[in-house]
Amino acid sequence: MATKKKNNRSGIFFFSIITTIAILSGFYIYQISELSHTSYLASKTESEIKELKKENSGLKLSISKNKNLITLEEKVKEQGYEQVNKVNYMVIKDNNLASNQR
Repeated sequence: MATKKKNNRSGIFFFSIITTIAILSGFYIYQISELSHTSYLASKTESEIKELKKENSGLKLSISKNKNLITLEEKVKEQGYEQVNKVNYMVIKDNNLASNQR
């Protein structure tokens, strides 16, 4: 009977050890998986940030150019200039031009 109790206790002990190892292994695998996922998300977010910074600087440059163009157009209108819709060219023959010959 003592051997049966001893075998029963050792069986429970080994089962407890194996169960503990399995649980700890599962927890370890879960942690590694979460770490990999978090690392992937951080890398992806970092590349998105770089992309958005490039786009942002391009937009700032575009805004600056547009502000300068609008300012220029306003100054031209203040001076009394108007936008030309159609241009008519005069054709002048070479012999009709005044020349300064001595």
